Amino acid sequence: MVDLRSQPQQYVASPVLCAHAAVRETSPEMTSPARPTMAPIPDSVDARLLVDLTSHATDLSEAAHTLGLALDAGEDSDLWSPLTMHAVTAYCRPFVPSNVRDRLDQMHQFAGVPAELRPVHDKIRKYRNTTVAHSQSDLATPIALARLDDSGAVRDVVGVTLLQPMTVVVAEHFAELVDAVEGLVEEATKPVSERLKERLAKVPPDVVAGWPMPKAVAARDHEFSGGRARTRRPRFTAYWRVEPPRPSADDSPAGL
Repeated sequence: MVDLRSQPQQYVASPVLCAHAAVRETSPEMTSPARPTMAPIPDSVDARLLVDLTSHATDLSEAAHTLGLALDAGEDSDLWSPLTMHAVTAYCRPFVPSNVRDRLDQMHQFAGVPAELRPVHDKIRKYRNTTVAHSQSDLATPIALARLDDSGAVRDVVGVTLLQPMTVVVAEHFAELVDAVEGLVEEATKPVSERLKERLAKVPPDVVAGWPMPKAVAARDHEFSGGRARTRRPRFTAYWRVEPPRPSADDSPAGL
């Protein structure tokens, strides 16, 4: 870990960290310290539900965004295969066992994948299990080949793999599936949010001010690791890039 205050280098935060920084309100008339406009909700059954549903929604949003980039790039693009495969990975995360959240399809708040899209859902899950996460299907077929000379005799051997990426028609149906499941998760989240809002609106401000804050720590970019599991009390590590100080105009040699 690093104490940012003691380092002479310049630290650059990731755009994600900046985009989700806490918002504080100030006005010229205010003489007191800046007033927070957000507070972390204490642990409860509904708070856990909101966290899990938000986690699933984030995965589905990632799948939708990545799949959209693939469709924009087109199947002839070098990006087609890695983008569609990543979209499959992100979409399937809510439907596999996890040590830190309930599976989406095992939460009674979730209405389930629509019947008309179930074949697409099953196809995508099977593709993930046999091709994306593991190499078992014939969509990736390795072959041992012999190279022949003009007489037909073997002059060399080589291994090649025949790859069949996701087809466009399947990707388009996949996009419909992701959009539908995103909408269902949003609908499942609304009553949970409403219950929390109704209950927490009665909490006095001085009690809200005492709610425990998430634990935030900083580390250098080379320490990046996904080895720490999430806990019910939020803990976030921001990894910072260290850059040498940029020279100012005053630091330029005379005459330049």
